[in-house]
Amino acid sequence: MKPIFHPKLVNPPLGDPGLLVQFLYERRALLFDLGDIAALPNVTLLKVSHVFVSHTHIDHFIGFDRLLRVVFGQGKTLTLYGPAGIIANVEGKLAGFTWNLVDRYHQAITIDVVEVRPGHLLSARFRAVDKFKRSEEGRRENDDGLLLDEPGFSVRAAILEHRVPCLGFALKEKFHINIDKDALDARGLPPGPWLNELKQCIYGEKPDGHCLTVSAGRGGPEKTISLGELKRDLVRITAGQKIAYVVDTVYNEGNKKRIVDLVRGADLFFCESPFIAEEEERARDRCHLTSLQAGTLAREAEVRELRVFHFSPRHTFRQQQLVREAEAAFHGNGGPGRTVDQEA
Repeated sequence: MKPIFHPKLVNPPLGDPGLLVQFLYERRALLFDLGDIAALPNVTLLKVSHVFVSHTHIDHFIGFDRLLRVVFGQGKTLTLYGPAGIIANVEGKLAGFTWNLVDRYHQAITIDVVEVRPGHLLSARFRAVDKFKRSEEGRRENDDGLLLDEPGFSVRAAILEHRVPCLGFALKEKFHINIDKDALDARGLPPGPWLNELKQCIYGEKPDGHCLTVSAGRGGPEKTISLGELKRDLVRITAGQKIAYVVDTVYNEGNKKRIVDLVRGADLFFCESPFIAEEEERARDRCHLTSLQAGTLAREAEVRELRVFHFSPRHTFRQQQLVREAEAAFHGNGGPGRTVDQEA
């Protein structure tokens, strides 16, 4: 089974936090946090449709300017999600530049910003053609943390504590569609873009009577086949991927419950681990996690794989210790998964 999501940390564990998730067979990507993104080429940034910002400390948000510069003039809409205050933060960023030349662009950019508050979401739009003046403000109730709900996947958030509100995120594929290659060959049907159309029809719950046009390949005639027939012969449905991302938060009972509820059962859990186990008091004072706490959260949430990162520079030469301590806590009671050093 080829996973649809391909996640990768933007930087090594000592660098600014950030997670890029690219989509299989699609020119699309999601970004979690906007720290230093110099490592990402422009061609990758142009795929980004949505950005999920945990909070706007400089190491999580300084990459906004570069992303804006790369995507400007592409005629796309970029959507940002973040905690309380992010609408004003984006507005301030945009106000720092002079936009007297935007009328020269036939296709510029629109930025939609969604602010996650307890029990509701606030939204605002910034359009380049309006010189990024705030517009179309709105509010909607939200008591389950659901931010983005598309036919194939969803993204949820939990509001965590870091002296300021800080968001944790979970990306969940609703189910995974596998194409039986042997059955495809047996029917003489070639792979191609039509398979993506087939998947979108299934995600979109099209009726079985809906028909797709399929090329027979090698110049052969096209065939019209019902969705129901294709589902029966070619498609195998399995559980979808789940990827969780948590940074910059303190370990206490309230946060622990929110994190475990958010990341439970994740296939991949990207969790910060700035401090070694013996620095619990220091971590609490700075509202961060220790390696032991990261491993404990992963074990209690029954995730399959833990990847620790966002190490404190003070531990440049103790990175393997951070990984070992997290792994020991993760497997402390016979945990089901494994811990991976992102650089390994």
